Amino acid sequence: MTDLDHGSSLSYNADNAESTEASGSWLSEHMAPVRQLRVNVTDYENIIEPDVWLQVIYTSAALFFVLSLRGLSRQESAKMGNIYGVIGMLVAVIGTLVSPFVYDRALWIFFVVCVPPAVLAVIVAMLVKMTSIPQLVGALNAFGGLAATLESFALYFSPYEVAKQEAMQSVGETRYLQFQVYQTVFYLIGASIGMITFTGSLVACGKLSGWIASKPRVMPLRCFWMPVVLALLLAAGAVAGVLGLDNVPVGTVCLSLCTFLSAVYGVCFVLAIGGADMPVVISVLNSGSGWAGVFAGLTLQNSIIIIAGAFVGASGIILSYVMCTAMNRSLCNVLLGGFGDTGKESNAQAFEGEAKIATSEQVAAYLLASQSVIIVPGYGMAVSHAQFAVHELTQQLRERGTQVRFAIHPVAGRLPGHMNVLLAEANVPYDIVLSMDEINEDFPQTDTVIIIGANDTVNPAAQNAPGCPIYGMPVLEVWKAKKVVVLKRSMRVGYAGVDNPLFFYPNSEMLLGDAKASLQTLLTDMQDKLDAHPVEASRLSSETQTNKSARIAVNVAGDKSAKQEKPHGAAADKPDATETAGTVGATVTGSGAPGEVPPVAESAPPLFFVGVLKERRPLERRVAMTPSVVKKLRELQLGCIIEKQAGVSAGFLDEQYMESGALIADTAEEVVRLSRVVVKVTTFECDEVALAKPQNDDEQSSRESTEPPLPALATPANKEDTELYPVEGNGKGHRLLSSEKVFVAGFVGPNTATSEVSADSAPEGEKGKLSPVDALLRSALAIPQVTLISLDVLPRLTISQKMDVLSSTAKLAGYRAVVEAISHFGRLMGPEITSAGKYPPAKVLVIGAGVAGLQAIGDAHRLGADVRGFDVRLECKEQVESMGGEFLAMTFEGPGESGRATAGGYAKPMSEEFLRKEMELFAEQCREIDILITTASLPGRPAPKLIKKEHVDTMKAGSVIVDLAAPTGGNVEVTRPGETYLYNGKVTVVGWTDLPSRMAPQASEMFARNIFNLLEHMGAGRDFSVNFDDEIIRAITVARHGRKTYPPPRKESDPENTNAGSALLTGSNTDAAPVEESAQRSENLWHLVQKRMRNRWRGIVAPLDILTILVIAAFTALFAATAPPSFPPLLFIFFLACFVGYLLVWNVAPALHTPLMSVTNAISGTVLVGGMLGISARAYQTLDKESICPHNHLGPLEPFYCHSRGTAAITLNAIAIAVASMNVFGGFAVTQRMLNMFRKSTPK
Repeated sequence: MTDLDHGSSLSYNADNAESTEASGSWLSEHMAPVRQLRVNVTDYENIIEPDVWLQVIYTSAALFFVLSLRGLSRQESAKMGNIYGVIGMLVAVIGTLVSPFVYDRALWIFFVVCVPPAVLAVIVAMLVKMTSIPQLVGALNAFGGLAATLESFALYFSPYEVAKQEAMQSVGETRYLQFQVYQTVFYLIGASIGMITFTGSLVACGKLSGWIASKPRVMPLRCFWMPVVLALLLAAGAVAGVLGLDNVPVGTVCLSLCTFLSAVYGVCFVLAIGGADMPVVISVLNSGSGWAGVFAGLTLQNSIIIIAGAFVGASGIILSYVMCTAMNRSLCNVLLGGFGDTGKESNAQAFEGEAKIATSEQVAAYLLASQSVIIVPGYGMAVSHAQFAVHELTQQLRERGTQVRFAIHPVAGRLPGHMNVLLAEANVPYDIVLSMDEINEDFPQTDTVIIIGANDTVNPAAQNAPGCPIYGMPVLEVWKAKKVVVLKRSMRVGYAGVDNPLFFYPNSEMLLGDAKASLQTLLTDMQDKLDAHPVEASRLSSETQTNKSARIAVNVAGDKSAKQEKPHGAAADKPDATETAGTVGATVTGSGAPGEVPPVAESAPPLFFVGVLKERRPLERRVAMTPSVVKKLRELQLGCIIEKQAGVSAGFLDEQYMESGALIADTAEEVVRLSRVVVKVTTFECDEVALAKPQNDDEQSSRESTEPPLPALATPANKEDTELYPVEGNGKGHRLLSSEKVFVAGFVGPNTATSEVSADSAPEGEKGKLSPVDALLRSALAIPQVTLISLDVLPRLTISQKMDVLSSTAKLAGYRAVVEAISHFGRLMGPEITSAGKYPPAKVLVIGAGVAGLQAIGDAHRLGADVRGFDVRLECKEQVESMGGEFLAMTFEGPGESGRATAGGYAKPMSEEFLRKEMELFAEQCREIDILITTASLPGRPAPKLIKKEHVDTMKAGSVIVDLAAPTGGNVEVTRPGETYLYNGKVTVVGWTDLPSRMAPQASEMFARNIFNLLEHMGAGRDFSVNFDDEIIRAITVARHGRKTYPPPRKESDPENTNAGSALLTGSNTDAAPVEESAQRSENLWHLVQKRMRNRWRGIVAPLDILTILVIAAFTALFAATAPPSFPPLLFIFFLACFVGYLLVWNVAPALHTPLMSVTNAISGTVLVGGMLGISARAYQTLDKESICPHNHLGPLEPFYCHSRGTAAITLNAIAIAVASMNVFGGFAVTQRMLNMFRKSTPK
């Protein structure tokens, strides 16, 4: 490593040489002896041979930094990761100290300026409150930026650097001038970024501490004067660079002006950003300290400073991106001022409603009656220092057996991961602290949610109030819980300035006041209630801690018994119900006195029943509900009635259903009459729907006198439900007599119905002339109380994927297709080499890259087959290849033949030219392949004929065709739906129409889960409704209130009909991957370029890839043409460090984002290495001049041995060391303190 490589500077004083010519002659005369000392006098960038050992030491330090960031990927290894960082810093510092580049006064100067600030930083790090961690991190950011700026100034004022540049100019070679230009650019950029980071971090600390108002302060005419400031900054820097180093007074004034403008820009930049965006700002400033270090390293040509700065810069950028994604914001939007007038209540969106104010006694009752609790901490917990009270509440609930977890939003608090650190400080186990993505799906099954000081992160307006500032921001869906309690000082809006409608939800209550005081009062009230009911408290604690599910035996119609499990959480306000002989359901008792601890119900009474009918179609073995999902239905407060032996064909006995809590009905009539929702896998028969027709009073009374007693039902949630579904008592329990029956089937096929069908579309005698779908629809329309829903027309939305029965069925069909093919193929699928010879793999062609096709491709590939996949949609190429298949593509000269999909994910109709080439491709493939699997179909449409008879004729003897489209006619002309036969004595054609049904247990389980998700989406028990404002429900409702409702009305902005098309290669009734909704954007120039490039290259390469490659190539060419030889290796180190840092930081656990920022701040302190190399009295130790030049005259080499760095430069470097040492020691110390707080739950 050269002196320049280590932050030292080479210099030359022109006064020591008479002229440039004289210098040149001197060099020629004394070249030989100089070379003996391995001094290259023709390259002033490498005067001394690089210190190889110091480079090795720096490489070792960089590896320890890599291990440090890798250790933060999880809590278990985080402590060791911090230790690795400390070791890496010690290696870099000690290696520099013992190197030949630090000597003379440098050693004692280093310890004098480093030790006191380091001790002070450690003391502050160990004493700072965890609620003040954001301010500390901001201060560390400031120190990192200031240290880089000071080292840039030290370079400017160093006589050593001045002499070096003059020596280079005396030689006059272009590469030396290039070196001067690059060095000037780097130190000016480094100084500017460092100063912006320094002042911006100070302002951020002021906002976080409350010294500066958190509201954004946008300067008047900012759009005018901010560009002016940037222009002046660039101009001043350019002048300072052109004038050269240590130019007094003009150059110094320009450099000072450049620094001052950078400081002003940093202040104004952060002042304009609101408090809600502070997590992003801190991350950006953290990144800034890293980039400032990078440019300092490039200026000093020091590899370890470059690597450390790149790690820090990548960390800050990634954290900024994570925060912006969590707020559904762009980074530019945040940096340009956030929400604008954030925090101004006058601009807040108003929601009307009346909030329910709860008392501490009521909240205590809710918690004691809950089996699952989720606590959502926000900045209010940090402000009130309530984390210890939260831990005490958690401990008390967990000791009683209550499941307690924490939900952390990515931007909760004022720093990424700040809430995790506060909870760790209070000894809350980290394994019960979950991120938003991990816990959002659990809120519907949660009894009580406690929100402590959070507002915008739990605001439902982000999902259902278009136009509000936070619309689209991912939030914690707390409102889906059974009970929500919000602890807040007041009803005021959050930082986003938006009212929170959660406060007005019927299941939400407010507990106003200071969070810490409210929690302490709550704990006292809970203890008082437990003291008042010691027996009940002891019984409940014992049962829940041993996870015993209370079971009761009940008698149904004589000697049939069923067991019901204790539900997941009984609400505190459940109505009383007395256990009577022969009643199915749990005993629910309670005094009902306000403020008392309500006894836990043995089983929550169902609000209504879901009826399951037996499948009556030939070959159908599936059932719409399985015992495991019956248990899950009780979480939604739903009961289940199963028709006798409905699940036998699928392997589920009636006894299994009864053990899961279901009732068994002897007839379909009983199922329909006693249920509000009736489900089947395939479709309903007309006579089944007719069972929903209301009976007259005589028939009703006669039936009630003979029927078995019914389970106790809960009272409807609100008056509206009572009016629609009146509850009548018969002395045997409570019966829910629904006025509306919802029939849900998986495959009705409404898109094949006649558009003119109605309740009176055909006389009764001509009913047989109607198609099955028309006949069913006519029956449903004849009964106004019937609502008919079909899941095979589910829209392609992200939220609807969990209800997609088509995808579930297609996945099984694709798997079963491979099984059928193997069973008839009779040969090995994969390549084999045996003693009997070598056997090639089977060649398989799968047509259609939908769910079924991709499943078949993946399964065949795993068995070792040579798999090819074809689909007209080029978008499927990557999916086919990811499953191990080779994608067969066709090329065309004209545009428009790329095989694009519709907005619903289906393929568009193709031209004659396309179809001709498609047939040619199939003919070629059929001659080669052993197995053909076709999956091309569309719900309600005849399957396209893709494989002609002449194609099959060319197939090899022993080949197998599996046609998954057989239920709709088949993709192969020779397919016989429902049969498997040998065509022409050589090709086996499998045309089974019941492949999913041949895997009935698995298929039934998947279908039942789809039904469960649908019922949950429709409101579960208390909020169940057929809501036509819901896009999904409106799309799948076929008939309601005697009117045909399918197809739903198209919106004006709707894309083309997704059901149009003929040759649609979408798999077994579904597309490859559901296409998410996206806003329709007008085609701009970039979109047109992308479209043209896709047409030209047929999906081989993405347009963005091409653009990226071109930009990198242009940048590399420019740098290679202009940079001196020593800079490209440093640039390579920089790029490599950025890439490694990017990969490492993405794997850091979200809970450790705050420790990550403090660790990276400490690593950014490696700039002190540059300061250490800059405080030596001279560039190098004075060598024996006589051994080099007998006349004791060094000529142009004089500056490299005799020039001091100057008092100003040494002073500035010493200050930089002091500042950077606070960064290093403070960062590592506070990180270790935080990580020591993280602990895991202790198993009991």
